[in-house]
Amino acid sequence: MKRQQNRTLGAFEKTFWLLDQIDSKDFCLAAHISGTQPVEQWRKAIDLVQQRHPNLSVRVTLDELARPALQHVENLPIPLRVVQVEQDYRWEWEVEKELSVRFNTTEGPLLRVVLLQKADSTVLILTANHTVADGTSLSYLTRDILLAVTGKELEVLEPQVSNDQTLDLPQDLPAQTAEQVLDLKMKPEVVNPLVSSHRFPASTTRHLLERARQENTSVHGALCAAVLMATRKMRPQWDQTRMEVVSPVCTRGALHLDDNFGLNITTQSVFFEHQPYLSFWDLARLAKAGLGGTSSVEYTTGYLSFFRSIVFGHNDIEQMLDALKQAFNHHIMVTNLVRVKYKTDFGPLKLEALYGPMVRSGKGMEQTIGALTTNGSLCLTNTSDTPIPGLLLEMEQILDKACQDTVVSKTECAVR
Repeated sequence: MKRQQNRTLGAFEKTFWLLDQIDSKDFCLAAHISGTQPVEQWRKAIDLVQQRHPNLSVRVTLDELARPALQHVENLPIPLRVVQVEQDYRWEWEVEKELSVRFNTTEGPLLRVVLLQKADSTVLILTANHTVADGTSLSYLTRDILLAVTGKELEVLEPQVSNDQTLDLPQDLPAQTAEQVLDLKMKPEVVNPLVSSHRFPASTTRHLLERARQENTSVHGALCAAVLMATRKMRPQWDQTRMEVVSPVCTRGALHLDDNFGLNITTQSVFFEHQPYLSFWDLARLAKAGLGGTSSVEYTTGYLSFFRSIVFGHNDIEQMLDALKQAFNHHIMVTNLVRVKYKTDFGPLKLEALYGPMVRSGKGMEQTIGALTTNGSLCLTNTSDTPIPGLLLEMEQILDKACQDTVVSKTECAVR
């Protein structure tokens, strides 16, 4: 049964669409897979998942009220690029290439696929435009592609409504405040972000999880503390700076959403003063406490209401852009998908590791840490136009030391 997506964008979808006019907000996930399949099978699988997810067959166009809207497009194949590589080929190079190529949202589709084929393994790279997707979307899409390529049937999903509509918030009915709607032209500058990755052993990941629980915090809190301490040490100009660490928050649980390919996140910032007397675990607890209550309907409603006040109610796109240019000035983003929430065995194929999300999240100096645990092993990535060399290894050393200290001891937040 064919289902088509045709609707106006919700507030945060519109925010990402507007931000994409200023600067690229495309993002990637990379799946390491044991086993191979013929290219024709991957092509067929991609076509099948496109039929399953209505947002994979859309473009973004302005309607008669100058509102950006998702519009279904027939015969809109998802691009697939296949590269034959050696076993030791650095997959991050292909992610860097993908993040430097912008989507044309007025034409669609808003997803691309890269297949790195090795002798006995595969790397599947998914790149999406943030207007219609988030990291969890790409994780579920990875699962769906692996199911389809191994011969499993996929249920066709209903078009997902915006989070605004799920919460029964009023539709955007803009007043004509601008005589002429700004003719949007995507910023032409080419971006060249760099990507690094690191995979923790399962034993280290398990120890970190157990210790975080003992310390009344979370792995996410520990990752925030580790990257905070590492960046203060490795980037001297941030040593005594009031640091902003932002975390995306998934809304699927709070809003009882399905596995649809869509944008279902909010964000929350936690600020850290220069307080070198705080221990590692003190910082981790502060990071966790700063996210308290964010996985709720109330928080999601308030978050969307803030952006609705900026991008809804008028048609002055230039005014919207001016307001949004002041947003997302964080130093660090920790975008943590927690763990793969499905079985990783797919018959002849096995999902060994999933890396990401990999995204440029701010203005260029920020460090974006992607975190995701697959088969018990935590995988980290760092994406930045100006990456701090060795940041992920420094984070690992900080985490190892914190986990080795006795529970009663304090790991001072000394940075020099």
